[in-house]
Amino acid sequence: MDRRQYLGAALAFGCSSALAGCFDRVDAATGSDADDLEVADRSGERALARSAGRLNEATYAFEADSNLENGEFDPSGAETLLATARESLEDAAEAGEDDVDELRAYAAVLEALLAVAETVTDDGLETDAETIPDAMAERRLENAAATVGDLDDRVDGADDRLEEAVAGLDALDADRLTARSVVDPAELEPGVAKLEDVVGALAALVAGFEATIEGYESLECGRERSEDGEHERAREAFREAERTFEAATKRLEDGQPRAPATLDSRFETELRRTAHLERAAAGFVAATGATLERDPVTARNSRDDAEAELEAADSV
Repeated sequence: MDRRQYLGAALAFGCSSALAGCFDRVDAATGSDADDLEVADRSGERALARSAGRLNEATYAFEADSNLENGEFDPSGAETLLATARESLEDAAEAGEDDVDELRAYAAVLEALLAVAETVTDDGLETDAETIPDAMAERRLENAAATVGDLDDRVDGADDRLEEAVAGLDALDADRLTARSVVDPAELEPGVAKLEDVVGALAALVAGFEATIEGYESLECGRERSEDGEHERAREAFREAERTFEAATKRLEDGQPRAPATLDSRFETELRRTAHLERAAAGFVAATGATLERDPVTARNSRDDAEAELEAADSV
């Protein structure tokens, strides 16, 4: 080997030996053995962050996709986001992350609000509200009462879920949620207020229907007693009808200011109906009173007026 080849080989060997020594020292200093390496597992933290993001998106979707004033709401987007948020919450819970329960509570509140919004914007409610007056006008009172009962069950269910949501909202810890980058629960309050108005208006409409049906039943009872010559008992039934129609009017008047645009015309119609029915019942009371006082002319005129008001009520 000539001198240059020897020097090259020596330099190469020297560099390799030096590098090997360096790596040995690094390994010794850092403990590069895979068995001794510990890497922080942040999967739970990331899952919780994903959940917070989906909860925020679901909240914004609830606000954006609901037009309660016009009876419109599409729950699909918010429900999908909420389901995704809950999946991430389960991952975070398995990883032992803190504040999972608080985010679960927020999700439960949002779920209840979505359910209420979906119920009160269901086209079936409006359909029932349109068929009940027809059944009353045709004196299919049992059918009307059955439909009102179904409507009442749905509205009561929505009211119960709304109370559950409000209680849950009040119990949320805004500071803990904010620390996890979840939207401030106060952001939900305008939506809650709208739902309270709609549910309250529907409850008032249902109560108005119930009282109107009871009034019709009392009218029929009074007329049957009149035909049987039981004029004193007939007058009692007509007075009961008048009181019941007045109660219906009161419930409708109380609920109308809270009614969304889609229900406003229905409240107006039912208020016109109960006004006619109150006057009809009062006319029948006067007619039976005149009959008891042996005043056939007044009795006939009062009865004719009552029948005209009853016909007007059926035609509104």
